[in-house]
Amino acid sequence: MTVRRLFPLALLMTFALASCEKEETALPAQPAALLQSRWQLTQIDNFPVTASSYSETGKSYLEFVELGTCTVGLGPCNNFSGRYSLAGGGQELRITPQIATRAACPVQDLETRYLDNLALTSRYEISGDELRLYDATAPAPRLLFRRTAP
Repeated sequence: MTVRRLFPLALLMTFALASCEKEETALPAQPAALLQSRWQLTQIDNFPVTASSYSETGKSYLEFVELGTCTVGLGPCNNFSGRYSLAGGGQELRITPQIATRAACPVQDLETRYLDNLALTSRYEISGDELRLYDATAPAPRLLFRRTAP
C-alpha cells in the first residue's frame, strides 16, 4: 500500500481513538464512592450470603468500572460482567442483565436471584461502608454489599 492510501485510514483511526479518551470531571461524593470500591455481597433479599462456592477467600462481589461504565463481579458460582448507568444526580442506577460464565454449582438458584436483582436495580444508597441496591417496586433493598479492599 502506498502512503496516500494509508493516510486517510491513519487520520480516521486518530479521530476514533481521540473520542475514547476519558473525561476528567469531578464526581459527586456518592458516585465516587460507588465507583472507587469493591462491594462484597452480604445479602440477597432477606437471605444472608457468607461465601461463594469457590472458596472462603473467593467471596461474591461487584465493582463499577468508571471508564466504559462496566460492571464486573463474582457471583456465588460464576464471574460476570455487564454495563451500568447513573442518572438523576447520581442516585439513580441502572444495571444491564449481566453476562456470566456457565459453571454449575450447588447454589445456582442463589446466583440467579443475585443476577436478576442486579438487572432490576433502579437506585442505590451508600451509608458508611454499606451499599444498598433497590428496585422500583420494593421499599427494602434487594441487595446489600459491604465495601472491601480490591
